[in-house]
Amino acid sequence: MKMINTLNNNRPKLFNWVLTLLCVLMVQQSAWAATNSIISNMAVGEYSEEGSTVVQVARSNLVQTTILPVYSLNLVAANNKTVVAGQTVYFNHILTNTSNETDQYTFAVSNNPTGDDFDFVNSSLKVYLDANNDGILDGSAITGYTLGAGQSVGLIVAASIPNAITTGKVANLTLMVTSANGASGTNSNVDKATVTDQSTLVVRKKFSQITAANGDVVTIRLDYQNPTNTIVPTATLTDTLGSNLTYEVNTGKWNGVTVYDAVEGTADPTGINYSVTSNVVTATLTNIPANTIGYIEFNVKINKSIAGKIENVINVTGPTTDTSNTAVVNVAPVYAVKMNGSASNVSDNTNTITASAVPQGDELKFTNYVWNIGNTTDRFNLTLTNSTFPAGSQIELYRADGVTPLLDSNGDGIPDTGLLAANTNIPVVVKVRFPSSYTVTTNTVFEVTPQAQSVGDGGKTSTIKDQGTLTPVSQLVDLTNSPENTGLGNGAVEDSNHLAWKTILAVKSSSNAVAGGQAIFPLKISHTGVGTEYLLSANASSDFSSMALPAGVNRVRFYTSSNGTDCSVLGNEIGKTRYLNDGQSQLVCAVVEVDKVNKDVTVPIYFRVISTSFVGTGNPAQDTIKNAVEIQSVNAKPKLEFTPDLHGQVTPLGTVVYRHLLTNPAATDFTGSYGFIINNSESSFNSVLFLDLDGDGKFSSGDLNIRTLADLPGGKVAAHEQIQLLLQVTNVANNNLNQTNTTVVNLTDSSNQVIASINDVTTVKQSQLTLTKLQARDFNCDGTADETYTTNALTIGKQSNGQGQCVLYKVTLNNSGATINSTFTFRDMTPAYTDLSQSPICTSCSGITAPTVGNAGAVSGTLNSVAANQSYEFNFGVRYVGQ
Repeated sequence: MKMINTLNNNRPKLFNWVLTLLCVLMVQQSAWAATNSIISNMAVGEYSEEGSTVVQVARSNLVQTTILPVYSLNLVAANNKTVVAGQTVYFNHILTNTSNETDQYTFAVSNNPTGDDFDFVNSSLKVYLDANNDGILDGSAITGYTLGAGQSVGLIVAASIPNAITTGKVANLTLMVTSANGASGTNSNVDKATVTDQSTLVVRKKFSQITAANGDVVTIRLDYQNPTNTIVPTATLTDTLGSNLTYEVNTGKWNGVTVYDAVEGTADPTGINYSVTSNVVTATLTNIPANTIGYIEFNVKINKSIAGKIENVINVTGPTTDTSNTAVVNVAPVYAVKMNGSASNVSDNTNTITASAVPQGDELKFTNYVWNIGNTTDRFNLTLTNSTFPAGSQIELYRADGVTPLLDSNGDGIPDTGLLAANTNIPVVVKVRFPSSYTVTTNTVFEVTPQAQSVGDGGKTSTIKDQGTLTPVSQLVDLTNSPENTGLGNGAVEDSNHLAWKTILAVKSSSNAVAGGQAIFPLKISHTGVGTEYLLSANASSDFSSMALPAGVNRVRFYTSSNGTDCSVLGNEIGKTRYLNDGQSQLVCAVVEVDKVNKDVTVPIYFRVISTSFVGTGNPAQDTIKNAVEIQSVNAKPKLEFTPDLHGQVTPLGTVVYRHLLTNPAATDFTGSYGFIINNSESSFNSVLFLDLDGDGKFSSGDLNIRTLADLPGGKVAAHEQIQLLLQVTNVANNNLNQTNTTVVNLTDSSNQVIASINDVTTVKQSQLTLTKLQARDFNCDGTADETYTTNALTIGKQSNGQGQCVLYKVTLNNSGATINSTFTFRDMTPAYTDLSQSPICTSCSGITAPTVGNAGAVSGTLNSVAANQSYEFNFGVRYVGQ
């Protein structure tokens, strides 16, 4: 024991920083545990309308699955030691948290009641920490420990042999680890000690440091001890270095004296024969005196490019066979990222991706590659910076297929790559659609800079520049204010100071039922070229791809002028102009209805006209102007989250149902006098809001019409509650093809302040396609759903066999309109943390593509046509394969 204490004396000063460093490593290594991460998924469909080559894209609802904590552990390994009576023996173990969440453990050591010859001294049975895995006790005995997901820790069980035990007798003890969360796995080891009256040798191993980088040279030290009163005549220590360690030639030392690598070690000092062959170090010691200690040292180079631990042991033969503790050196995580334009060459230093030029209203596409050039699995957030594209441009991130949106996989609200292994890449597609109202007179270059940011180390980022050109095209229409004639010229959206062309004060009107009043804008539409009609619309911004009326504006309605010269007397309400031939114009009266609110402000309002026929590339028959209305705004108050804004289409006289989530992110209930105010931008639409009582994401007769917060269960949105609402939008006209309606649902308080709102955009088309995505859990991954399919968020974890559970997806295409005699393609992808578990099934599809089961990637199915009033299903399954 004196010699053991001598070895321990120089450890207390090191213990604190070793333990601290180890904890840092553990935190880094566990950063990739996927518990509580979100598997988000959305299906899309691609099709073209009859007679058109323009590819339309339909998106399904978003489905989400949250990964639950799944607790498991592994304790290694059982020891078999030869000891002498009166000796304290040390058994080395490693405990690993193999679950995906932090867990707490308690330790118990006990003598085995049967099956052996004697008991260890009860009071000596204790567990100690071995923070740096050198086989020597660290600090005082412990009764428990906490490990993060994927973390490991060295443990040493100390047990004393009574003095009067005779040779050959055997004692067994059990180390039992109990998880606070009932983790499955190997939670106990049985250690055995056999008493001898011969000499024995105790061997320990350690690395000179517990962290290193690839290519570093570290020292391995083998400490040996003869704790008996007799000479050890001979003992051979063998260290088989794995592929992650490379022996450094001529670095061997024995008790500070040089030893040599040659097999015939005649030059070695008396008492040792040291040699190295094929990365195997062998040292044969002779005549080791009683009650002595010694050591052997040599250097190795770290040969591990991926972060993680390297484990190594010493095998001992003669006079007994034994194994040392498991020494560990960690290759620390290094986080780094690079973006370029190459799918195969990480060294490609491309810093600009250039797309082919497109005309007004068309789309640019860029394929960028995010490379994980660190040494550990990482996730990278994707953001778009330094955009010079005109206001109203749609800039979106997509996965490799260029169709499926890039989603957020870790719940921080930022789209990301999902987990990306070291030395691999993922394509990220950026699409930019120019606003159809924006034009140029010469070829004009625009750019945006995508940025990838490491989630493991937020300071590590990389960018690339996406650059494209907009080409000029001829103009067909000019929208101006009358009689001022401001906004003259197609594309003159605002004045030279970026201000509104015209501002009107909203005043009360006896003919207006809205308490706040109204403002009337006389608008003149002048047409040049082949005859056409123009749809009329208003918006809060110049980006009409995302429709929303300005805050405080209830509704915008368009009327003809009774006298054709001014808006003193309104004619019929309209949604589009009359048919205008070359050189003709029409005066339209835009009536902006507003609420009474708290204080006067001026908000911009954009008016747009767009041709019903000249909507293709190269014929930008549309124009937008910016005006403003003086109204009263409100003081800011806390808001619920009302999401998402959706797009859909209907046939004339058709109905579409949008699924929305009303979420209270606060820790307190949201209650009070609040109403749901619904406004449609077009009078040819009616909208009704329902509570989805059965939670199936579909409208049914049992769903509850809601008008106020009091209509909800309990009259409130409880703390952290998420309520599913359905907005039913019906078109009541039979001749308004291509008309677009914006439905705004505002949740307002008693003073008409908007607390939360959504905007749904509905377009009237000859065909009406609805894409719905449902999910159900398949707990044992047998391909059969174990519950009803739903749009609701689910939770999954692991099976009892340690493999991940499965989720089955059902994508349904419903056509409630006319037949589409062109192909329709279902497109989807295995989401983050998953691989394909069930190949796609689509009985009506003429072709299906998918990765092989067990791999990740895109799935698709193609329909040759979509019949009127028919539904089609596309099914597949995925397995959770995260930590």
